[in-house]
Amino acid sequence: MNDTCPLLIGAAAADITPPVGVTLSGYRPRRAEAVGHPLRAEALVCRGKRRAWALLTSDVIGFSLSLTRAIRRAVRTAIGLPPSAVMVAGTHTHSGPSTLWFGEETPTKADRDYLESLPKKLADLVQEAWRRMTPGRFETAWLTVSELGSNRRIQQADGAWTNEWQDPEGRHPGYFDPTVLLIGVRRPDERLDSLFVNYGVHPVVLGPESRQISADYPGYVKETLEATGEVQLVHFILAGAANINPRHCILVGAEHPRRTGEVLAARVRAALPSLKPMEPGEPQYRRRAWIIRRTQPALPGKTRRPCRAFANIHTEMQALCAGEIVWFGLPGEVFSEYNARLRTIAAPGQMAIVSLANDYIGYFPTAAALAEGAYEARMAPSSDIESSLMENAERLLHVFSAAGRRIETLPITRSGRKNKA
Repeated sequence: MNDTCPLLIGAAAADITPPVGVTLSGYRPRRAEAVGHPLRAEALVCRGKRRAWALLTSDVIGFSLSLTRAIRRAVRTAIGLPPSAVMVAGTHTHSGPSTLWFGEETPTKADRDYLESLPKKLADLVQEAWRRMTPGRFETAWLTVSELGSNRRIQQADGAWTNEWQDPEGRHPGYFDPTVLLIGVRRPDERLDSLFVNYGVHPVVLGPESRQISADYPGYVKETLEATGEVQLVHFILAGAANINPRHCILVGAEHPRRTGEVLAARVRAALPSLKPMEPGEPQYRRRAWIIRRTQPALPGKTRRPCRAFANIHTEMQALCAGEIVWFGLPGEVFSEYNARLRTIAAPGQMAIVSLANDYIGYFPTAAALAEGAYEARMAPSSDIESSLMENAERLLHVFSAAGRRIETLPITRSGRKNKA
């Protein structure tokens, strides 16, 4: 381990399963009747000589900006980290509690009680990870798992675009990035303590007819890998997956997400020997205000809240960095095509794309998909989303220097636009 920049890394997990009876989110509102698979949150904290940050991953559909702010306040009270140093992300299971509200649901007392308790529970989890900090190093590996996912957008004979949710034989021709980024935490005794699995397939193996609380396939990935004893704690991060469904999906029954999770876990396990150490560096964090000019209704078909066209949306992007590794968080559902494009900005480092980070403002399709139409295009907040996303991402991740082990950023203007040279 490089002693020039030693890192202290801590990790912890906690059960966040809500009570039966809460409103499940992701499809039409429905009440949970049982627990099919418990939900969990994981925290990882990284500390150097001068800075530290925390990353929270949770088996929920996502987080509103207001809920993220409440969590960040609780974390600041617990261990003193500033808001810019805390990233909060959901795995996007569609069988978890309503941590996002689209306007169709009427919150029950159970829903409200769960949401009110969540910030402190997650802050306590970060505090526990902080207490567990010991020396460690980050390692990475890549693999390809193409047999589990499929692009759900298809063109009909009349030229119109629509969605075909299932594709068991893998016949859909649309783009799918099947890469998996693994980020491990190795201790000085060579024990693999934590592992991030960054993969871009929608957690919708279970469909709207399922009434069971479940982490969907990411929960089974974590459970299966941890059961081998080769890694202590597994975190799942959803990469760009807005247009990618599991080939077998929208089903009822725990056997279906279990099968998908076990297949992915087996492929990940086979890749563990290929993990390679990354150069350490002082932990860095950056948060950028992202202002989007809305040109479409707010989440059409999912909300009754009024929205004024052309009003600005105020949200954020965020990056956490440790040496050659970047976790890049975006506040919505990112198309698969962006994974590789965004990762080129961080070259020669490694970047985990973190969908559903800190906020939820809708879908981020490509300009081509917006022109084609269909569900994902209707769920985009702006017709200019591609250029806005890439411009602001490039400004946040302006220079990722493997030599300097840091992210550098240009000044942020109030408008969110580039400063003229």
